[in-house]
Amino acid sequence: MRASSSLIALVGVVVLSLSLSAASAPSGASAASRVPLTPRQQERVTPVVAVVQAARPAVVNISATHVVTERQSVFDFFEPFETGERTTRSVGSGSVIHPLGYVLTNAHVVDQASELSVTDANGKTHPAHVVAAIPEEDIALVKVQLPTGERWPAIRLGRTDDLLVGESVVAIGNPVGLGHSVTTGIVSAVDRSFEPRRGVRIGGLLQTDAAINPGNSGGPLLNIVGEQIGVNTAIRNDAQNVGFAIAVDTVRRLLPRLLDVESVVNGKGGRRWLGATLAFRPDADGVEHLQVLSVRGGSPAALARVDEGVELVGVNDIDGDAVSLLVALSEVAMSAAGAEPVEVVLRLRHPEGSIEVARVGLTYRAPPDGKALALARLGVGVADLDTASALRLGLRGGIVVTSVSPRSPAAGAGIQRGDLLVRLGRLGLSRVNDLVVLDEVSSGTPLALRVVRIDRRRIRAADVSVVPAD
Repeated sequence: MRASSSLIALVGVVVLSLSLSAASAPSGASAASRVPLTPRQQERVTPVVAVVQAARPAVVNISATHVVTERQSVFDFFEPFETGERTTRSVGSGSVIHPLGYVLTNAHVVDQASELSVTDANGKTHPAHVVAAIPEEDIALVKVQLPTGERWPAIRLGRTDDLLVGESVVAIGNPVGLGHSVTTGIVSAVDRSFEPRRGVRIGGLLQTDAAINPGNSGGPLLNIVGEQIGVNTAIRNDAQNVGFAIAVDTVRRLLPRLLDVESVVNGKGGRRWLGATLAFRPDADGVEHLQVLSVRGGSPAALARVDEGVELVGVNDIDGDAVSLLVALSEVAMSAAGAEPVEVVLRLRHPEGSIEVARVGLTYRAPPDGKALALARLGVGVADLDTASALRLGLRGGIVVTSVSPRSPAAGAGIQRGDLLVRLGRLGLSRVNDLVVLDEVSSGTPLALRVVRIDRRRIRAADVSVVPAD
């Protein structure tokens, strides 16, 4: 993992806790075998040891491969040169949130990766792909390609609204490539914020002194009863033992977006349209339920007469908790091929307790287009920076602004024709299609856009704040 500023290195850990007792591991799971403890070992089992024994099988190592274009031979600045490609690898961590191989991690761990692989606690490596990401929150969801019938143990989500400053925590991850390392510490503070770079601020974080290092990004922060309470996502380079974790309550809020039918993509980049916004709603006992917050007019959900305020209790033949129901919907959306609508059967509970069945035809949505999104949401025309120019500027790539619409978000931020867009939030931009991330950005969410401007052979870079249009 690469540091992203002089003060703060991104080394996050995001995990979802789903119960991890020895008896709860699904059959056929590719997880570390639990060797029975000897009587002598049993005498030395502390609460921390118990947490590690339970959680370790659901913590994975993530390896991301990046293709970098570079200069192969050096000539005079104005002379032609040959180019080539080399591959680089970065490492991170993640946690299994569903037995079908859904892994939560940081967006910066997997951004711009040409290839992903996940290594389980047994040391076995599996191919994987990104399901969805929310770069401005540094959260991503990865799907591991498991052998047919294989299931993995998953971690149980805890809560962060009742955390005690000073309570013990455990971090498990892949620091500097040393897989499945364990560190301990305490909750140093809650509701912290930091700026990984100017104009990008993340709030609602937990501060911990548990040692985390590059490669821990995406792994879990656990409380002393083995529940996931956070995602270690950054450390201060100018301090010792000052780390930050994304609170698990933030993860709960974002999960319906990550597993939204309209966010996940199939193998060809196409998406499905449901037209209903779902969210977790806890009951008096703290159990999460999946509620329909809103239904858009004319959408498949509206045509199937799905009402706002109802609770989703079943998807096709699947019953289960809120996460399982979201996964079931996403599985349908990701596996659907072709452009024909795909029917899904939803079981809905009304506030008075009655159950209704709705048959919804998920319609096809073409893959998002980065150029069209840039024009619609930022008000700029864009094109890829050619390889020769990128190399002369010392960039991996970039996006050239070819036009700026008057009174657009980009114009308001001072962006001009000829500028280069090289970063959006935490996501590096090397080609126009990277701007498909704008499809996932909520309306009214300020984004930091790094702009490079060349004026009379002088190169300047600046971070500007831009609010994408609806």
